Amino acid sequence: MKINYEFLSEEMILSQQNLEEIILGEILIDQESIHIIGAEFESFLFHDKAHQKIANALIEIFKNNEIIDLISITKKLMQNNTLQDIGGAIKISSLTSQVSSSNNLQKHFRLLQENYLRRFVVKTNNDTNGQALDFSNDIFDTIESQINTYTETLNGLISNKIDSVGIIHNELLKQHILFSDGKKLSGVPTNLKLLDNLTNGFQKSDLIILAGRTAMGKTSCAIVFALNPAIIHNIPIAIFSLEMSKEQLVSRMQSILSKINVSKIVKKQLNGAEIIELDETTKALNNAPIFIDDTAGMSLTELKTKSRKLVRENNVQMIIVDYLQLLRSGSKNQSREQEVAEISRSLKNLAKELKVPVIALSQLSRQVEMRGNDKKPQLSDLRESGQIEQDADMVIFCYRPEYYEISQYEINDRLYDSKGLFLLLISKHRNGSLGDIPLEFIPENTNVVDNQLFLPKTYETILETAHKKSFLSPFSSFEFENSNEDSFF
Repeated sequence: MKINYEFLSEEMILSQQNLEEIILGEILIDQESIHIIGAEFESFLFHDKAHQKIANALIEIFKNNEIIDLISITKKLMQNNTLQDIGGAIKISSLTSQVSSSNNLQKHFRLLQENYLRRFVVKTNNDTNGQALDFSNDIFDTIESQINTYTETLNGLISNKIDSVGIIHNELLKQHILFSDGKKLSGVPTNLKLLDNLTNGFQKSDLIILAGRTAMGKTSCAIVFALNPAIIHNIPIAIFSLEMSKEQLVSRMQSILSKINVSKIVKKQLNGAEIIELDETTKALNNAPIFIDDTAGMSLTELKTKSRKLVRENNVQMIIVDYLQLLRSGSKNQSREQEVAEISRSLKNLAKELKVPVIALSQLSRQVEMRGNDKKPQLSDLRESGQIEQDADMVIFCYRPEYYEISQYEINDRLYDSKGLFLLLISKHRNGSLGDIPLEFIPENTNVVDNQLFLPKTYETILETAHKKSFLSPFSSFEFENSNEDSFF
């Protein structure tokens, strides 16, 4: 349907053109952003004829699964013989100069749809007015026709992402049946038994903050979170390492699997026998579905673009970011607190959009070091922004009392030797219980494993009663490997 634009004022036209240019620029600077609106992106939404031609070219590139950038759009417009019609390559280049990120694309696109609907309503009402004044027409047919026109337009314009409670209810029942035997976790497993019991695996769409002071073992823990599900369950994992190189990360993985001292591996000090042993014990890494990007100073836009591509092309089911404070938001004139807040919100939105858990490592403030007694971290120690705590579905602190020269640590009214003790302090859990999970840290391999002192004899028994009571004391009747030991729970 051709729409007459005469009712638009010059000011309204300029405003719409500016919005359209911003949207096209946002798509061109972030090749993955079109996937957010791809199902609803149509050229007829644009008011300006040149913008319609650019949008048509973008849709062709998108449907052909090609890379969207200045070169590809220019080439496509040339193939369509429309490059000069839209103002040439200078026009295309000017679109990208107006925007710095695609963070607001979805909001801008909704405004574009609203503008189109306003034009559509005015045109439809004008047509209906003429029909209503023609007494040869049945007025009820005229009204019915207008209602159908509005309904068809809305159904075609906005993709239906709204589900009834019944559909959601039945889908959840299917999931309950799938996981009812307790042998399969609903989330990404870590194979750390007490942690998996508490979380049932890291859940889709969750933002998990893994925080700690320097040398607490955050990266070591994150590597275990990636290595175990990838090797044991063949679950694809993505790691964005903004601090350590990919070689350092893989060296740590080699050390964990081979049990050869990580320092010797990193420094390339292995003898012939150790090289053979390393090769034999780390063959699982050859086909491990772990994808590492160690780009330094990565921007938030770049991380989101790469994450979308990894999920789409490699079926990545969990993303790890090491660490949050090293990301750049790309926005100008922001305080550091505002920048970290934007990064935190964006990571939560990314987890929700891609339907995968995102684990973001985070530094803690120096307040922890100034605190007396056991120097255990608190939520208020999350560095630079309270927004991190607000956005997170889980906040896990890494804590090693041995690091602070604490020789014994109390767990459930009993003192334990702190040597090798590694605790995950679950301080926020939006959909589950809180608790301190005791693990073991092996410094020679920077490995984090189950602490046998605190495991019941039969782990399956834990799964059968999981979530029936508070995590801190649900299994006091179970027997432990060492019958002389008291139950941790």
